[in-house]
Amino acid sequence: MATVIVGTGLAGLTCANQLLELGKSPVILLDKTGTIGGNSTKASSGINGAHTRTQEAQNIQDNPELFYQDTVKSSKGRGVTDLMDKLANDSHLAIQWLQEEFGLSLDLLAQLGGHSVARTHRSSGKLPPGFEIVSTLSKRLKEIAEKEPEKCKIILNANVVDVNINNEKAITGVIYKDGEGKEIQLDANNVVFCSGGFGFSKDMLKKYAPETVDLPTTNGPQTTGDGQRILEKIGADMIDMDQIQVHPTGFIDPEDPSAGSKFLAAEALRGLGGILLNPSTGKRFVNELSTRDAVTNAIQTHCPKEKNTALLVMGEGIYEKCKVNLDFYMFKKLVNKITIAELVKKYEVPVDAKEVASEINSYNVSSSDSFGRTLVIQNFGENVTQDTTVFVGEVTPVVHFTMGGAKINTSSEVVGKDGQVVANGLYAAGEVSGGVHGANRLGGSSLLECVVFGRTAAKTIASKN
Repeated sequence: MATVIVGTGLAGLTCANQLLELGKSPVILLDKTGTIGGNSTKASSGINGAHTRTQEAQNIQDNPELFYQDTVKSSKGRGVTDLMDKLANDSHLAIQWLQEEFGLSLDLLAQLGGHSVARTHRSSGKLPPGFEIVSTLSKRLKEIAEKEPEKCKIILNANVVDVNINNEKAITGVIYKDGEGKEIQLDANNVVFCSGGFGFSKDMLKKYAPETVDLPTTNGPQTTGDGQRILEKIGADMIDMDQIQVHPTGFIDPEDPSAGSKFLAAEALRGLGGILLNPSTGKRFVNELSTRDAVTNAIQTHCPKEKNTALLVMGEGIYEKCKVNLDFYMFKKLVNKITIAELVKKYEVPVDAKEVASEINSYNVSSSDSFGRTLVIQNFGENVTQDTTVFVGEVTPVVHFTMGGAKINTSSEVVGKDGQVVANGLYAAGEVSGGVHGANRLGGSSLLECVVFGRTAAKTIASKN
């Protein structure tokens, strides 16, 4: 009988590819939208891995234990440490799989907030990391679906509304509505939920974290927690549902500043040397590479309350390292390439441009950062003046990721409050699950979670069938 995968983001694509690699078919992927990829296509900083060949080639000393400790520290005592341990210990295998099985280079590294070393991987090509990984994995599945439809089928505009479980607590299939609203039953002995988070659902945000409901979001309109609702209804232990990640830097579009959906300003921009300035003082106010919740809190505490914004400022030296991102942001008019004097005028910073230049210069030449930033990358050139050219964009905190979801075990099986599996053949991977990140997710761990637990679900299914 078939394995049904609900969702075609990176977790779903990973699970499907791994199942087919292991010779387990047929695999049927369902997605409620008309396109493949979900929020995974938007991921802009990269995917984490500890003790990888890319790190070794760049003489970066890292290991799973250090990554695990960073993850536990970031989680603030929430979540499930066994899942964090698996995330860290399987991370190099996830990177290796993407490199060897799919030919992805993943040859560039950045150190993001909360990480002890540079371990967030992306490729040096022209595509952003999320889009590159998703398009590569989906291409293979599409080819298999076309050549061998008996092995793989992808059904779009298929909104799963329920799961069938028999009296012996075993999965027997799913019910979905097609594009015309017709209910269709699909037989399956395994169902893997890879349906994403609920960052676009105002009613769920209001229920679990009302303080976030008025914030803009980076999530696509499909991110409404359908999977969480179904899994809760059938007995899953829903954990950390109140833990919503508010990312500190979503770009404000000058042509639509109050838009409810915003493009993410990739954390890699800060990891590669970008700094944050308070627009009311022209000064830095935070270690830009603190954890996401800490940077968000600093913006909300120190920057102008009525706008809740900061200025993300980057030196010209960052361009070659982030060309793909910056070209896109400038095309969208989210980032401007201007002098510091023009920055002061454009963003109405109420201080002299020489003071702003001096503030940037003090970061640029420091060996001991006043905010405790240990990774000081100097991209502003020598002797910063008011005529120095910079890249700058206005940013604000945005709802980005929902850490909570259905609790899973280290085999990716969905478990209930009693710790037992809800049903034989029921799995979850990616943002729909809970426990992997606790109270705060490290940048680069969302794509990693999808690959690690998507592969795990596939391997568990293969071992039992």
